[in-house]
Amino acid sequence: MPTIEELARKSPKPCWSKVNYMWHYLGLYVARPLLTTSITPNQITVFWIFLQLIASGLMLGGYGYRVAGILILNIFVNLLDYTDGNVARIKNLKTFLGEYLDRLGLYTGMPLFLLVLGIGMYMRQNDPISFYMGIICCVALLYDKLFNVNPAWYPAEKVADLKQVYLKSSLANKNWYSYMSEVFRKTQPFNLLFFGIIFDRIRITLIIYAIISVLAMGKKLYEQIRALQRIDRNNKPEEVNISY
Repeated sequence: MPTIEELARKSPKPCWSKVNYMWHYLGLYVARPLLTTSITPNQITVFWIFLQLIASGLMLGGYGYRVAGILILNIFVNLLDYTDGNVARIKNLKTFLGEYLDRLGLYTGMPLFLLVLGIGMYMRQNDPISFYMGIICCVALLYDKLFNVNPAWYPAEKVADLKQVYLKSSLANKNWYSYMSEVFRKTQPFNLLFFGIIFDRIRITLIIYAIISVLAMGKKLYEQIRALQRIDRNNKPEEVNISY
């Protein structure tokens, strides 16, 4: 069986943070025994998407169920999310469907989790504030993804420029926002959501996430518009003065 170092060389992945690298490296340990099976990367992806649904459903239950749910989301889902990519790179099984499934899971997991968390608070404690905060979190996080510029809307020769628009809002850019986001991101196992559930402070956690989600959505829209305006200025034809 190959060593982890050998697998790491076969599965290179740009990691923009230490936490990102940690999950990538841990994913190699899970991927190693799977390499000798017929399990495909897409099957692994579908499985962790299913785990996200289970974790979200557990938010409707009592304290113990909620703790189990956040552990599933922040640990097992993250670990398998990096495992599928490692298996795909090592076995050269990267597919368009796999990329789509990965994005589907990443874009819908947290919005659904926070929505059901708010619904659970309303069901257990008749707490409308948590209910509405969960809805705001869900809508804002989904619109944050919808605000990404889609290169398919534009001519093929513009794709290279538009890729830079997409990357403009990437958390791989080292700045204050990318560092602050670590407090809230699912890939950070001990994020604010984890402690909010562990210490049973659901309402204030949802309020904070709702505020951050709305601000992040507005930031995404602003940055995408500014980046497009910059491209328009750079591509603007030079004015020619014609004397008569």
